[in-house]
Amino acid sequence: MGNVLANGVRIWYEEQGKGPAMLWAHGLGGTLHEWDETMAFFQERYRVIAYDARGHGRSEIPDSPEAYSQDIMVQDMLGIMDALDIPKAIVGGHSMGANVALNFALQHPDRCLGVITVGIGSGSTNRQWYQDWHDKLANLAEKKGMAAFLAEMKNLPAWQSALLNPKIGPRIRQEVLDNSPRAIAHTIRGVQKKRPTIFELGPRLENLDVAALIVFSEFDTLVVECSRFMVQCMPRATLELIPTKSHWVHLEKPQIFLEAVERFLSKLT
Repeated sequence: MGNVLANGVRIWYEEQGKGPAMLWAHGLGGTLHEWDETMAFFQERYRVIAYDARGHGRSEIPDSPEAYSQDIMVQDMLGIMDALDIPKAIVGGHSMGANVALNFALQHPDRCLGVITVGIGSGSTNRQWYQDWHDKLANLAEKKGMAAFLAEMKNLPAWQSALLNPKIGPRIRQEVLDNSPRAIAHTIRGVQKKRPTIFELGPRLENLDVAALIVFSEFDTLVVECSRFMVQCMPRATLELIPTKSHWVHLEKPQIFLEAVERFLSKLT
């Protein structure tokens, strides 16, 4: 564990194992510890790395709103790979991190052994509602703190289900509460609200020659349509429906998730 200078920002990361590289990005309000089970499972065969996104966890928190965008986070991922001397990796992520991993693959396909997305695409459907609601979320975080942000997120059924789950709820809740309200507000305004929708990426997805695993829950309503759309577009994509109710399918049903990733990886070798 430690930090690296990536794209001008100090990024905190943890690493386990040796072998082909596997790099994981977390979602909004999370930390690298979303991937603890994944790292432990694959460490005997892979070099598994997870990191805190800028403005999250133990990574540097830039104060300027202009320091937060999806393209900047894509360049952070590239900077981590360069700093750790990783020519190619399986890149994966959850929610916000899934969008980063996908757009990394679109921009740098030559650096990808494969791409894995979990719960990708929030904001691609019901666009105006999403924009308005995220304005509210950013304002709540900035003016009233992370507890107010978290209380509002509970209005999403897939978040509520996770937070009420006794096995994963306390863990997710604490990760969110430990983050910087100002950085979360900057991330919402600069990343979540401004990134292109999955549907806008359609023509580029059709030309992406990288094997992809798209993981989602049918109860995670904000991502269902766009997850299915991705598989229709991408020539080398596999869809994996996990029988869960929350947005955190990899935490709610870790064994099923890890087995799905294992099947995907077995086809890459």
